[in-house]
Formats: sequence, structure tokens, C-alpha cells
Amino acid sequence: MSQANRLSPAEEAFVMAEQVLELPIVNQMIWRFDAPLDQDRLERLAIQLARGPLTRRLRRARAPFARASWTAAPAPVPLVRRAAPIDRSDLVGWADRDLDRPFYSDRGVPWVMSVAPFTDGGHAIVITAPHSLSDGSGGYAALAAAAVGQDIGRLPDDGARTPTRWDDVRDAGRQLAAAAFGIGRLARLALRRRKQSPTGPGDRPPAQPPRPDVPAHPAAQPSAYAVADFDEAEWQAAAERRGGSSNSLLIAFSAGLLGSSGRVATGSRIPVSIPVAVRRPGDRRAIATIGATMPMTVDATGYDDLRPLRKAAREALARATDPERDRQDVLRLVTPVLRLLPRKVLRTMALRQPAAVLTCSNVGAVPTEVASLGGDAVGTVTVRMAVQNATVEQLRRARGGLTVWLSASAGKATLSVLAMDPDLWPDRPALQRAISQESAKWSLQPTFW
Repeated sequence: MSQANRLSPAEEAFVMAEQVLELPIVNQMIWRFDAPLDQDRLERLAIQLARGPLTRRLRRARAPFARASWTAAPAPVPLVRRAAPIDRSDLVGWADRDLDRPFYSDRGVPWVMSVAPFTDGGHAIVITAPHSLSDGSGGYAALAAAAVGQDIGRLPDDGARTPTRWDDVRDAGRQLAAAAFGIGRLARLALRRRKQSPTGPGDRPPAQPPRPDVPAHPAAQPSAYAVADFDEAEWQAAAERRGGSSNSLLIAFSAGLLGSSGRVATGSRIPVSIPVAVRRPGDRRAIATIGATMPMTVDATGYDDLRPLRKAAREALARATDPERDRQDVLRLVTPVLRLLPRKVLRTMALRQPAAVLTCSNVGAVPTEVASLGGDAVGTVTVRMAVQNATVEQLRRARGGLTVWLSASAGKATLSVLAMDPDLWPDRPALQRAISQESAKWSLQPTFW
């Protein structure tokens, strides 16, 4: 029997966040159109989207230790949620409301599409879905196909039959064997790394920097979020003047936000997490993303010269996509082992792990069919991730920093910033002030959503 619809280790990690930690992670795409949208066309887009890979659901295995699998889900009802007109300045606040809806990978609606007209003309659209169902590249692929009326299938293998109980029992046996192999392989890797001395700064990522001792902000909100548009040509020119790329400017800009806040000290080395999409045409896996880790020294040199940062980013991406890496992928080796542990133990272990101090995701140019949703007008698009149910106290203990996305559409470079420290960035205005101050250092002018 085909195993293609069984969950991958990366997919299981997001399901674990939802079901074990009770902290579902959701993705959201937001469009801002200056011209009104054809509502009939939007309805047709939603109908086509309901036939695609976003409309799936988790099927729990019926044997202990076996992997869950994907199955088709019913279409959301309604397909399009239409809201009353909103002020353009309330776009992000309006999109926030869909993040408050409950999302589960194994029940309920798989995604929500909401649309609202702006009071001064134009439309806002937001699509929200659990991260466990799709990463960013999967969402793009589903939307691009829906926009042109293309049927690309729903599951990794639409022809595979639904697993029986006996199939689950056999998969449980395979996973127990994988757990035994993983334990042995992890032990050998640990022993090898102890014997080997690093030959360069890229061999061992720097440790997570400690969270500074800052007073608790009395009005702190969980996960402040802000979006800023820059002129795309000016953003690119700012990077090129310093010998960099749009991606290296994104990383330097984000590190500047960390440094000016006091989250990291000048001169300290930090690990920068860089998601890398590895999805190919026809790939309907929920998660087709790997992670690169780039060591970086936080200082002021980047404001003058981005070439070292650009080189370091390229090296990190090369390491992440090295075929040898897959044989040593810790997540793939450890996931079968984690399935053996009681949920209470898993929850305790996971909550003790620090959140990333800096994650930079360069989405790049948004495909025209996605930015326009299949119409004539191209909108400005941004993306974000949110952790549902996370409290201020949980975020303080997680010791995270910033997650930043950069996308390009309609002549704009759009920066999307999620703050994971509620005391350093207690709310949206505080985060916007930090972005404005950092922008001035690069001679850039932000326009906030």
C-alpha cells in the first residue's frame, strides 16, 4: 500500500504543536486591492480551492505508534465569508479576527476565506489555514491552480485507498523499527560530533542568546504584529548599494530590530533560522520546507557592507540542501522515538525548548496569478504565521525573538513582522516604532498597513 498520504516528520511536528501543546500554528495570507473585486470570480476561486490540496483533514491511526494520514475534507461553509466595509487602517486588526477562530487538523473547517470592502474603495481578502495542512509554498501552489481553474488533486496520492486497521498495525511495526534505528543513529551522530572538532564557524551554530532581564510590561499583548510596505525598487537599491541582495537586507534589517531592542547584545553571535522551500511541481505534501541555520554576528557593519552576510546566507542554504544532510536529519530520526513517549512527557519536553531568536523567510515575488487571484488587478500581498492560545507568560518562558517575512508584489516590498517577546515589543505601535527607526538607518520609508 502507498505510504504517500501518511504524515511526514515535519507534518507531525505541527500536529504535535496543536494536539500535545494545545498551541495550534496557523498561516494567513492577506491581500490589499485598491480596486473592487468581482465577487462572482471570488466565489469561483473558492469553489476551485475547495477541490485542491488545502481541503484535507487528518485521519488518526487506529493502532498505537502508527502514523496518521491525510484524507479529503468537506469544503468550508460558507466558502467566502463577507464582512461589512472596513477602514483601510483596520486591515490587520480585521485579519486578526480570523486568527481567533478555532482550527484543527482533524476536524472543523480546513480553511477560511474572508473578504471585506474598504470604505474608500477596493477590497481586503484574507485566507487562514492550519500550518499542519500546508506550508507557504503549498498554499501558493493551491491558490495559483485555483486562480486559473486548474485541478491539481487534493492528497499526496489521490489514488491511494484509505488505510485499514491492519494497515495501521503494520505501520506501527515499521515505526517501532524506525524508532530503534533512530536511537542508534542519533547515538552514533552524537559520538561522532564529540570526536570531531569544528573546522569553521558554519559547522556548529551559535547557541540561543539568553533573554535579557527586562521588567514585565503591564499592558503587554501576546505576539505583536505589524506590516510595512516599502517601494520595491528602493528596497532592492538599498541592498545593492551595500553589495547585498534583498534576502541579505531582510536578515540585516531583522537583526537590527533585535539589536536596537536589547534582545541581543552588540557583538553577540546568534543563529538565524531560514526556511527553505523544496516543493516541486506536482508535490502535494503538506510541508515541503527544510530549515537552514546561519550564524551571524550582530553589529553595525551590515549597514555599510552586506557582502559577508550574503555569503553566509548562501553557505547556510548550501548546507541545508546538501543531500548528505537528509541522512543525518535529526527530525526524521527522532520523530518515531517521540511517538513512544506519553503526551505529558512530550509536552514538558517541548515547552522547555526555546523559540527561535530570529527567523527570516524571504517569500520573494508573489506569482501574478496569486497576487491577482486570477483577475486583472494585482494586489499587495503579505503572509504571516500565528501561534494560537499562546499567553504572555508562555512567550516570556519561550524566550523567542522575531519572525519576519518579506514578499514582493504590486511594486512593493512588504515586510511582515511577528514579535515573540511581549515585553520588548508589547503591542503593534511599539513594533511599528521599532520598524520606523530601523528603516531610517537604511534610508527607507515604511508605509504601515
